[in-house]
Amino acid sequence: MSKRFKDKTCVYCAAAPSTTAGDHVFAREFFIDVRRGNLPKVPACEACNNEKSRLEHYLTAVLPFGGRHADSTKNLSTLVAPRLAKNARLHNELNAGQGQIWSREGGLIVPVRTLPVDGEKIGRLFEFITKALLWHHWKVILEPGRHGLWSGFLSPVGVQVHRSFFAMNGNARVSANLGEGTFTYEGLQGTDIPEMSVWLFSMYGGMKLRGDPQTPNEECSMIGGVSATREGLAKFLRLLDPELQPAAQARAAG
Repeated sequence: MSKRFKDKTCVYCAAAPSTTAGDHVFAREFFIDVRRGNLPKVPACEACNNEKSRLEHYLTAVLPFGGRHADSTKNLSTLVAPRLAKNARLHNELNAGQGQIWSREGGLIVPVRTLPVDGEKIGRLFEFITKALLWHHWKVILEPGRHGLWSGFLSPVGVQVHRSFFAMNGNARVSANLGEGTFTYEGLQGTDIPEMSVWLFSMYGGMKLRGDPQTPNEECSMIGGVSATREGLAKFLRLLDPELQPAAQARAAG
C-alpha cells in the first residue's frame, strides 16, 4: 500500500490528517473496468472519505442512466444492475419516479424516458471534486471560513458565464479526459489568488437534466464549479442567478 498520503492534510476539510490510501477524485465505480487506469488521487481523512463515498454510492447507481457515452450500455449492465439489486429502496424509488418527456435529438423531437435524481447530491459531490482538483493540479487547499465553494448543474446562461471566465488570462489552465470521455473537465486558476478557480465538467458524454421549476423545459448537461474568497463567490453567483445566490452561498460557506 502506498504511503505517499500518510500524515498529509485532508484536501476536503483542511484539518484532519489523510489516511494512508488517500481518495480517488473520481470514484472508480463511475468507470467500466478497462477505463480505471491512472485516476487521480488526493490526501483525504477517513470522515471526508466516508461522506464522499456515500454520495458516490448513490450517484454511481443513478447517473449512468443519463449517459450518452459509448460505454453506457456496458456500465448499466455490469455495474449499475448489481448495485440496484443490492439496494431495493433506491431501485423502487427510481421505478416509481419514471416519466417521459419530449427532447430534441439530432434535429428531431422524440420521447425520452426520465428518472429522478437528487441535484443537491450532485452539487455536493462536485464540491468535493473541485477541492480535490485544486490540490491535484496546483497543490492548493481552501481555507475554511475564508474561501467559499459552489458547484452544480449549469443553465445555458451559466455555461456562458463560465466560458467568459475561461476567455480571460489566468495563472494556470488544465483540461483532462478520463476514461475515454467518461469524465472530461477543464479548469482555470486565478491570477492573483491561487485559491480562486473556475471549472467545467461533463459526464458520460453529456447527460441531459431538467427540472428547474422556473424553466421546466430547459435542459442542462454541464456541471460548473467555482472556488473563491467568500466575497468573490457572492459576486460570481450573482452572475449565474441572483435568486440562486443566497442558498448557494450558504452551502458553500458551510
